[in-house]
Amino acid sequence: MNIPFLICFLYETVSTLPYRLMGYYPFRKRLLYPMWTMILLIASTQLLRSALYAWMTVQGIGGTRFLEFFFAAVCFLIYTNSIDTDRWKTLFLYIFLFDYIILVRGISLFAEARLFYSPDLDFGSLRSLLLNLLVLAVTAPFMLLFLRRTAEQVFHTDAPSLWRVIWLLPAFTTLIVLLYTGDLSPENVRQIRFLLSRVLLILGMFGLYAVLFQTLDIIRNEAVLEEQTAQQENLLALQRTQYSQLSRHMQETRQARHDLAQHLRIINNYISTGSEAALKEYVENYEHSLPPDTSRSWCKNFAVNTIIGYYFQEAENAGVDFTAQMNLPEQLPISEPEFTSVLGNLLENALLACRGVENAAPFIRVLAKADEQKLLLTVDNTAVSAPTTKAGRFLSSRHEGYGLGTESVRTIAQRHHGQADFRWDSGVFYASVSLRAGEAQRS
Repeated sequence: MNIPFLICFLYETVSTLPYRLMGYYPFRKRLLYPMWTMILLIASTQLLRSALYAWMTVQGIGGTRFLEFFFAAVCFLIYTNSIDTDRWKTLFLYIFLFDYIILVRGISLFAEARLFYSPDLDFGSLRSLLLNLLVLAVTAPFMLLFLRRTAEQVFHTDAPSLWRVIWLLPAFTTLIVLLYTGDLSPENVRQIRFLLSRVLLILGMFGLYAVLFQTLDIIRNEAVLEEQTAQQENLLALQRTQYSQLSRHMQETRQARHDLAQHLRIINNYISTGSEAALKEYVENYEHSLPPDTSRSWCKNFAVNTIIGYYFQEAENAGVDFTAQMNLPEQLPISEPEFTSVLGNLLENALLACRGVENAAPFIRVLAKADEQKLLLTVDNTAVSAPTTKAGRFLSSRHEGYGLGTESVRTIAQRHHGQADFRWDSGVFYASVSLRAGEAQRS
């Protein structure tokens, strides 16, 4: 193994490996495999690529550009299959990282061609490597910060149809720049247009991201409005139920007053005639004829009592066994609208899951208790199959994208310094939420 081979091998390894590691930085908490496994896999593929590149260069064999694109595809396959998130999202971020590599290498090549120009200039020397590392050291902190913030925006935006196509914009732009600046001869690299093409590429990407972020904000706001609309619909359903119950109660009261007037006349008649035995018999018969008291009070809090009553009736109509133990005071330790939102979302999902059960007796079990410091809630329900998840989040069974109900519950739990846990096991879905008293965190 001679010196040129070692230099080429070192150049290709050191000038490429940092970028690959940077690509995993935004996803470091979403890796599907242990960190040591990923490091071993990344290092082994990079060493193989560097060895092939150095051998082809020393032997004068063409095709190093093809080798570069081939391993880029291999690296992307490893990238998308080792991160727990949507592949279209990773592709979008991967293209940006690829453009960053193009920029850094473009600046270092341009600087070397300008400062040390000669017709036979070799861009694979140790000097080239040092220039590359210098540009990387200056720009990497800004890129890592940008990747982290960008990843956070991307992770929390549910728009599958958008992610399937948005990557085409940077991909086509990158392809055009590569075709335009693909000639890496010293004479071409030292031209201002070579540098401008690559700088404009990254600026165009930043512009695309700025527009995309505005679009993502609009999408998130629409998701919030959709959730609020769903909550308003649930509230209207509750209000309709309350109105129906109130109307029925008023009708029953009118009927009871009418019946009571008749009974009082008969009782007065027995008293006036002195028929004590007949009066006693009549009163006993009347007592036995009274209807049972079917009204139920689940807890002292009116709003929670109303929601439980509504879903109890809905579950009864659907043939679902519904039980609830609500050990809650009249004044809740946290915001009443937020807790009723959590409770309503969990019960709505539980009822939806139970309605899909055919070969078993579906049930919903609700337990809540509170003290001055915290509030605990569990909702367990029958669920034939485990919910579909992606990137640790539940996909909706009613529309494309992630479920809004569980995400809303998680958000409220985090805002109140608590947590929300969801799991499925042996045909039962378990949801548990803890909320702490005190001022909620601002989102």
